[in-house]
Amino acid sequence: MKTRSILFACALAALTPLAHAVVFAVNEGTTYRTSEADIQARYKPVADDLGKLLGHKVTVVSVSDYTALAEGLAAGKFDLAYVHPSHVALKGLAVDGYRLVALTKGFTDYRAHFLVRADSTAHGAADLKGKKLGIPSPDSITSVLTRTTIRESANGADAVSYVSTRYQDAIPFMVEHGLVDAGVTGSDSVVKAWTATGGKVAFTSKTVPVKLMLASRHVTQDDLSAMQHYFVGLEQSEKGRRTLESIDKKGFVPFDGQALAAVNRWISAGVK
Repeated sequence: MKTRSILFACALAALTPLAHAVVFAVNEGTTYRTSEADIQARYKPVADDLGKLLGHKVTVVSVSDYTALAEGLAAGKFDLAYVHPSHVALKGLAVDGYRLVALTKGFTDYRAHFLVRADSTAHGAADLKGKKLGIPSPDSITSVLTRTTIRESANGADAVSYVSTRYQDAIPFMVEHGLVDAGVTGSDSVVKAWTATGGKVAFTSKTVPVKLMLASRHVTQDDLSAMQHYFVGLEQSEKGRRTLESIDKKGFVPFDGQALAAVNRWISAGVK
């Protein structure tokens, strides 16, 4: 019901031409504990800045559900979308006509870390064959990276039993107490805490960017350029740095959207 409500609200907004309303969808992932109210409050300074920049009201819509997010992108419901999961963002670029505004600094090399206990002998994907592997939400980017890494193993280590939990911070508990043989997280803070207590990282996946800022094909080239300049330039001023602090980001960096095509081809192997 919540998913349908989000899409319905966005559909109504999308009926109004871009010149009169801008729908800014924000997704910060599904495996971190962030509320809808928190997202809207944190991104209000960005929405206010964009409203002045574009000359029209910008409404922040928190879309935590990946299905609703993907469907919204496919239907062109969002004029601007901040998308955490790479597989959803890359499809938006490759299939749905969205264009890249910027990548998020500090999130261009996201990877899945495979955690094991100190006494584990696992060093690669092949060593997990026949084992239980703890993962966060199955549709999360961390789990997509996990499946892609397992499936491309040279030794065909794809006979893995996946055990999922909603949040990434639950993964170490699963590994520590023997509920799984290994667990996967994309969180650096979770990895740091795990290794600090004697746990090991057996190996990691390849890296991909997460938290991509996308603009709809309906956004004019002038507005796209203005938004690219705005996001990349935030860290250059005191006001901009305060805005970045409000969304807990270090900054944004430009990138060639076409160069992400190869990443899309690789990561698609792990998408269900």
